[in-house]
Amino acid sequence: MKNSQIPKSVSLRYFIPLMLAAVSSCGASQTQQTNDPAPEPVAIPEPVSTSHQLTLPVEVLGDGNPATPLVKDVALSLDSTGLATADKLWFQCHRCGSYGAPEYEHTDGPVSNVIASVRVLGGMDDSADIPWVDVTDANLEVEDTVKVQGGINGGFYTVNMALILDSAMRQRLVASPALNRVQFRFNGTDGESNGFRILNIEMTDANNEKVSTDEITRIDPQLERSADNINKDDADAGKALWYGKDLLTKSSIVNRTIHASCSSCHAEDGWDLQYFNYSNNAIVQRSRFHGLSAEQGQQIADFLRYSLTQVPYVDKARPWNPPYQPGPGLDCDDPQCAVGWSAGAGLEAVAASPAAAAAALFGKNALAEITQDDVDQVMDANATLNVREMPVPMQFPDWNAWLPQVHPLDVWPVATNTEGAFDGSAQFVNGHWDPKGRYQGLIDWLTAHQNATNPANWSQLSALEREQIMAMFTQFGWESYSFLGGGRGDHIAPYSQYGAQVGAANLSSRIDANTIAGKPANAFGTNAFIERAMGSLLHWNSVRQWDLAQHYHLEGNQQWFIGEVDQATGQWKGRGEAHGWPFNTPSVFYLAPHMLYQADKDSADNLTREWYQAWEANNLMGSYYRSNQWYQLQMTINPGAQSGWVNFPMDWPYLTFFDELAANTVGSATPAAKAAQQEHNIRLLQGRIKSAQYVNNDIVLYDPSQSDLIANQGRYGRAQVVKHLAVNNFIDSDSEFGHGGSPFAFLDELTPGLYLKVVNGAINQFNSLYADTKAEDWRRCDPNNTQLGESEPIAGFRYCLDSARTPLGVRSDGSRYMHTTSYGITTEQIEQYGLWRATAMGAEPVRLGLWQGWIDAMWPAPAAQ
Repeated sequence: MKNSQIPKSVSLRYFIPLMLAAVSSCGASQTQQTNDPAPEPVAIPEPVSTSHQLTLPVEVLGDGNPATPLVKDVALSLDSTGLATADKLWFQCHRCGSYGAPEYEHTDGPVSNVIASVRVLGGMDDSADIPWVDVTDANLEVEDTVKVQGGINGGFYTVNMALILDSAMRQRLVASPALNRVQFRFNGTDGESNGFRILNIEMTDANNEKVSTDEITRIDPQLERSADNINKDDADAGKALWYGKDLLTKSSIVNRTIHASCSSCHAEDGWDLQYFNYSNNAIVQRSRFHGLSAEQGQQIADFLRYSLTQVPYVDKARPWNPPYQPGPGLDCDDPQCAVGWSAGAGLEAVAASPAAAAAALFGKNALAEITQDDVDQVMDANATLNVREMPVPMQFPDWNAWLPQVHPLDVWPVATNTEGAFDGSAQFVNGHWDPKGRYQGLIDWLTAHQNATNPANWSQLSALEREQIMAMFTQFGWESYSFLGGGRGDHIAPYSQYGAQVGAANLSSRIDANTIAGKPANAFGTNAFIERAMGSLLHWNSVRQWDLAQHYHLEGNQQWFIGEVDQATGQWKGRGEAHGWPFNTPSVFYLAPHMLYQADKDSADNLTREWYQAWEANNLMGSYYRSNQWYQLQMTINPGAQSGWVNFPMDWPYLTFFDELAANTVGSATPAAKAAQQEHNIRLLQGRIKSAQYVNNDIVLYDPSQSDLIANQGRYGRAQVVKHLAVNNFIDSDSEFGHGGSPFAFLDELTPGLYLKVVNGAINQFNSLYADTKAEDWRRCDPNNTQLGESEPIAGFRYCLDSARTPLGVRSDGSRYMHTTSYGITTEQIEQYGLWRATAMGAEPVRLGLWQGWIDAMWPAPAAQ
């Protein structure tokens, strides 16, 4: 890895506070009067200089006004050796980039294209004319895996980077006890940002070894959480500001009053700001960004500290630590201790390499320790893989990424919208929808039914009460999606308007020609504003789910809420995991760009853009990374439940498709790209394992009494994913179109033999799911049925088996290949080829025999090939 990775000297102290020794001074003693002659004067030694103390993080946060860019100083010390060898300024920055849709309204100042700049003054003062270096992918050496996956403005909200010191910078450096000044500048807002944080910083040599000698202390957020010295009048004033509507402006460059209050976008009582330990300064500066004064911002901070003393302190809860980032130790048996799960395991829990990710997947510290038994246990379709505690090679979204960029109240305002409004009066083409009312109904129900003595325990609910609240949870998420109208990639009504269109029209009415001049036109078209409207409501939906989960302790045992009433006994049959959200409905999965986009089409109705949002056209890899983040997060907090008609909120084919898309898009042209590709493929393997477990249910393969293929039960169980979980997805493939390599063959590069162990595990997994199914229980594909969008034997959502077996093709060298049908491959071809290929690889004979038996039962063998 290059110098942009974490320096070697940081590895043992990454995010670890250093306790400082207390320094005391003694008062001078009284002079004793004696008759002795005065002593000869003694030379007093110079005081020994102590190590320089560097306090982190450095918050470069301001109101975002580009007319008054904010500058913060950092001082670093170098001894004589460091002075001679310093080569780079390495730092770790939280939100040094731009991540949201671009500003489009009239502005009172320029929109910043670059959020952060840095310069090295060394021993010079501010009067020196020293140029600034913009923090961009081109100017700094960015962490390799970040740069190939979207860069500073991509899906990584915290990035390690290094400024290579040129000769002029090195000449300005000074040795201790003098200090070297480094300055960071927040250039101004892009319409969304109000600054960034420097989490770690040091000078390194050319080999990435630390050469600066500073001792690090980290700010303790608990020092600001006390309410002891807060004036109640200030807290009351802050409360009025927090909940008051029509008090804020959109930003420091868009001087337009917005309807939303602070409480509208955050947890209603501000729980999130207290829980994630936002500093008073962060609260004040964001208040200034929205047009309030510093004094008013402090009053809001006072209100939050005063009113939220009951919010638990969790050490990992920080604005930069991604919520729910998987890592060891996050699970606990006591429901009360589940409050720490939301904080995640910290940035340091992100698996740092393909090898680390693969070892974590199979529960080992070293790849060489992995046995076939280890693989079989993890790939057991009858088990439940714990992805909450398993480190993954992906940085989850930070809390800021959860918050809506614009609140629904300002997308569907009551006062100006005659067709529909967010605040309880929406009337669109498909009926009356009230997401906010559904949310309030959940609050009322949960408040009325919560356990008075142990609020974290919901075991007292009756079966009928569980059924009732599960239905309410489901209705809440779908109410938001129905409010928007349409489906993935298409939110334009065939007549009248969907809610997303109404919101888009409201937003686009504020376009300013000067603001959007010179920017890509498609980022400000109708479809782009449909995407903004979609994001607004669905981000609000997810934040409200998080808010409910925290306030009502809903992150415990999923079986309290997810399941069904046994019609024979009247008892509750719970499903789910030891920890997880109970929302069996649209959730964080729907925040993926792949779910928010509105497809562009040309005049012939051909697709010209899909899967990513209009403003992301120049950073496809960044967009795909973001889709992967939200899908991976959904699988972590709530992958659904292991039965039921609809395993919401997870859609397993989307998860695995985007794992593959990210891997294929990043490619393997460079060592960094190859490593990133391998990491995505390890997550793909994890997703296939987890999905096999979650469709391992008792839903019938096909209900002949239901002629509608879309409504048929079989679409929601094992039958629908037989093609996704086929062993063929784990091995090399070959068809009339050519040979395709396995996404998992690289495992042998990590440790010899692991690839075949995984193939054996995949066969075992497939046998567990399908070997006991009978031929008569499956629907047989009808080539003339196109209800699923294309001919049923090759339809993407098929849940049928082909009527007969067709022999595989045979090449001149004796190898086999799959025949295609209208550019698709049928299930029977997939199964036959998989068996042939796995046999040639040397897979375990007993597993192969069971698989062969199922294939022969489904498609009685024709004459010998």
